[in-house]
Amino acid sequence: MNRFILIIFSILAPLDIMGQMFPLSNHYLFNPLAINPASAGYQEAISATVIYRNQWIGFKDAPKSYNLTLHSPLHNDRVGLGFLLETNSIGIFKETRVMGNYAYRRELFNGKIALGLGFGATIYNIRWDELDAADYGDPNLMNNPESVVLPDFSLGTYYYTRRYFIGFSIPRFLSHEWDQNTGHYKVKNHFSGYNYFFTGGYRIDISPHVQFLPSVLFKYNPAHAPQVDCYAKIILKEKFRMGMGYRNQNILVGILQCQFNSQLGMEYSFDFDTGGMGKYMKGSHELGLNYVFSYAHKVTGPRQF
Repeated sequence: MNRFILIIFSILAPLDIMGQMFPLSNHYLFNPLAINPASAGYQEAISATVIYRNQWIGFKDAPKSYNLTLHSPLHNDRVGLGFLLETNSIGIFKETRVMGNYAYRRELFNGKIALGLGFGATIYNIRWDELDAADYGDPNLMNNPESVVLPDFSLGTYYYTRRYFIGFSIPRFLSHEWDQNTGHYKVKNHFSGYNYFFTGGYRIDISPHVQFLPSVLFKYNPAHAPQVDCYAKIILKEKFRMGMGYRNQNILVGILQCQFNSQLGMEYSFDFDTGGMGKYMKGSHELGLNYVFSYAHKVTGPRQF
């Protein structure tokens, strides 16, 4: 399994793996700041979220992701600020993103619309010495840097009410490519390399204590097939949320969320491949914790769709 993972990514690395590594997550409702900077402050409170994802159980050196977000509205209510710290690893590759997020918010009809900008840096680290090279003098291994720091930007817009939300974002505005002539990575800006994210969801009241929440996440990259995540959750007394999801890559997802009180919430998901790859792995686990430190406004509980 270890050799399988290393072979795949040693082949992909020279082909711009630096600009395309974007982690999967089932918790885009639980932690929207991870994909959209415009959601900074949307909970109308100082809020912190931690996400851990262990993907492709059964494969050694399979993808793992750690994600920390912290955000809050300011007192003037028109500005939301956020912070994102994210680490993704697979095999010999590891990247760390540090992003600051700014959202400008205005009242619109029965909700708020926000425009957001994320700015920071991505640190790439590649442990070439862990590869079992057949030719130890291979220049493709000797001439590649082990670590590099490159700028990173994101854009987004987000509209939300108590009933529904819609969002659009480009989480990684820049791409990074290896230049064989200079021996350095260079920053590029091509529309063909963008990842476009569209999200939406609508909350339907079934009874005073039961709600139904369908949602969708659509990812589009001109160079790849579109990815669609469709989810449906049942909300019970604002305390428990249970749901199922489907990703158009033969992936089924089960989600369970518990809101312990107005400040602390937890969400767990498990997804597995129903296609050919499913017989080689044991699915993927993802766990998230959200804590609200204090409220900037009088609200009954943390806003989560």
